[in-house]
Amino acid sequence: MFIPSDTAASTEGSTLILPSVSIGNVPQLAVDLLINTLRATRIGIIHTPSLMPISAPSGFDHLDHCSVPLEVYQTADRKWTIIQQRSPPLARHHRQFAQEIMQFIQASEFDKVVLLTSSDAALRVDEMIDGPQIRALTVNWEDQALASRLLSLALSPLCAGRTAGISPGLDQLPLKHLHASGVAKPLLKLCQESKVPVVALVALVFEGDNVPDAINMANATNALLELVPFTEQWVPPRSWQWLMAPTSAPTELF
Repeated sequence: MFIPSDTAASTEGSTLILPSVSIGNVPQLAVDLLINTLRATRIGIIHTPSLMPISAPSGFDHLDHCSVPLEVYQTADRKWTIIQQRSPPLARHHRQFAQEIMQFIQASEFDKVVLLTSSDAALRVDEMIDGPQIRALTVNWEDQALASRLLSLALSPLCAGRTAGISPGLDQLPLKHLHASGVAKPLLKLCQESKVPVVALVALVFEGDNVPDAINMANATNALLELVPFTEQWVPPRSWQWLMAPTSAPTELF
């Protein structure tokens, strides 16, 4: 259930960018960069019993609120709506959570959806070892301009033998190539069934220091959507100070 904190905010016609909690937390880290650099503000939260409950200080430089599992941000021009997810779904709750997200998408009347997810690079097929390690998958995609941009950016399709920007049928979705990708599989199936246009960017990564992978995913998202000028540098949020086992954790955690 979406609980707005800004009654004046509108999502109609906006593009939704959302992460799937997946290997390396690459999508979440990329979304951190997008929100902090775009200085998006929180317009509400999504209450769901499907996620592990958490509460923490805000991780963004320009905001000062209590963080909860699922938050909705938006840029000042309302062009981009961004979800940040801070905790994973509970065991056996992935399908239910995907359904809840789909309900939010349909009720919000977004123009299109961009899903960011990652997949275990150790389980790539041979054809996916070479070439770009961020792949694209489109579903119900009719935006020819963005489809052409996918081609021009050389973002290879997730499955070999397909053309970027061409949407497969439901029985042809190459979901078997997604590993440790969170709710990406059930959510993409629901989008296909519900005729929701979505493009998924899939980062093929290993677990470890995934900051470079997150920057690459943010770059790919920006190249596709033109969120910020290419000359602008990403601004890491303050929460990144404690990413890699710091010597002293913030006292607010305890």
